[in-house]
Amino acid sequence: MISIFIISFGLLLSSSIILSDDYLENISVNTGETATFICDLPEKYSNKKADFYGPTGRLLITKTNEDIVASGDRTRFILEHTYAWTWSLILSDVSDDDAGEYTCRISSSSDDQTLTIIKRFNLTVLTPPKIIDIIIESNNNEILKENEQIILKCLARGIPQPKIIWQLPGKSFQLNKRNDGNIIAYENKLLIKNLSRTTPIDYQCIADNGIPPRDTRTKRLFPSISPEMTIQSSIISSHIILNCTIIARPLNSAKWKRNRFEINTIKRKQINDYTVELILLLDTNTNIFGMYECEAENHFKVSKAYINIDETILFNRTTTILPKYHRASSSSSSYAQIELLLNQTSICTYNFYIILFINIILVNYSNGFYNKR
Repeated sequence: MISIFIISFGLLLSSSIILSDDYLENISVNTGETATFICDLPEKYSNKKADFYGPTGRLLITKTNEDIVASGDRTRFILEHTYAWTWSLILSDVSDDDAGEYTCRISSSSDDQTLTIIKRFNLTVLTPPKIIDIIIESNNNEILKENEQIILKCLARGIPQPKIIWQLPGKSFQLNKRNDGNIIAYENKLLIKNLSRTTPIDYQCIADNGIPPRDTRTKRLFPSISPEMTIQSSIISSHIILNCTIIARPLNSAKWKRNRFEINTIKRKQINDYTVELILLLDTNTNIFGMYECEAENHFKVSKAYINIDETILFNRTTTILPKYHRASSSSSSYAQIELLLNQTSICTYNFYIILFINIILVNYSNGFYNKR
């Protein structure tokens, strides 16, 4: 116990007492540049040697042209003694880690146990802006729904703190102003009051603090849309073309079916970010009759649309556009829709029998006329 007390007392006596006789100088340099700390000693200390300490309180250099920092980093710290009373520390290739407070100190007692701080330096390393991320603030955990309000937040760092500018193709948004009836920029945020399929897709964040280069990042926004579809059909030569136009985002699956069996021989055409066309080519010289079903699915629901192809279509080859049948529901086709298809078939069949009956009468009349002669 006594030995511990003696050791502690000895350490206390050997520790340096730092007296302050200093003032603070602010130094700002860009990353990669050189910082120079100049320490002019007061006249009463003009014959003393100055030492420089870093932000962690570590002695950086003991004499000129010597470096006691990390090995391999010797050229970064240089101590110069320009005049009898002037000492300078030169730090080259400054990085973010070099920022902080540096001190110029001297030993002000004969036993070198008392240190006096002559000058303090606050080194600020100016760094160009860097965008960390653009985050989306919404009510659906970043699942963007059409016609909802969202906020984009651009996170950036740099010294000094960067200013944020929002830009859309051909348009810049000033802060705290209603630049657009639907879009408002404030602080580092961009408010979109109504996100829809007609609003812009790309939103660019620009961070600038006067230290080149500026940093930019773009966020793409696609609202989620439940499947909507229409079927359009046409007859060209000996082929029937069925075109199912689907509007959805995202689109997990899209397919054509005939009598509930999937068809693999289809052509898929991407129109834009929201629209897809499924094109089905049918050869009228083969058996193509049946109920055709276009089906689209995403995380919202499954939507289906139907069209019936039967022999009545082939009686009128001059028809270029057939009726559209549209349905956006995960349930089966309605009675009204089926009735519409049956009525069209019945009408065409009825017309066929009338024409056939007239032809029979004309043929019989012609035969009777020639028999009389």
